[in-house]
Amino acid sequence: MATIKQMNKVPFMGVKFWKAISKKIGGKGGWVYKDGEKGLMQNNTSGHPLSPDYKKYKDNDMKRFTDGKRLGASPFKGRTLKRRDFPLEGRSLATIGTSVVTMILTGDTIAGLHGIKAKRDGITMTYELKDTDKIVGNKARDYDIVGLNEKNIKRIKVEMIKQFKKNKVKFIPKNIVINVGK
Repeated sequence: MATIKQMNKVPFMGVKFWKAISKKIGGKGGWVYKDGEKGLMQNNTSGHPLSPDYKKYKDNDMKRFTDGKRLGASPFKGRTLKRRDFPLEGRSLATIGTSVVTMILTGDTIAGLHGIKAKRDGITMTYELKDTDKIVGNKARDYDIVGLNEKNIKRIKVEMIKQFKKNKVKFIPKNIVINVGK
């Protein structure tokens, strides 16, 4: 027969469970990254069109356009746009040709989502500090990759139910019988 102490362990997921969940949510190939590839933001919006100027540069590998008069340069490919926090020289761009905002140019920002503090009842997730300006600036445009959308919250609930069932079997192997009266 199960004891009260054993029954109290059933609802707790544990640190190991939350670390596994953080790996499913974050990183390259995680739920948030896959949503980003489809243009689905974590505030449940999607289909944000690219601005015409941004689309033009993105389709040109984020290189500025040149007039082709200097040193026989191509009129289409110039130097990479230089910005202090946006060096793309020699980088592979992950989402060339997309018509909607994906929040994935090189994939580094979304792939930087990771768990930092697991407890037995949850985990804290964060992005890399260097990406703060990009994330906050894009959130103001409604391109939000902070938090979780309804689909990802539902996925966590499903994983919790699976773990709850495992814990029930582990700690309460037999049916609980409660006798009231005689």
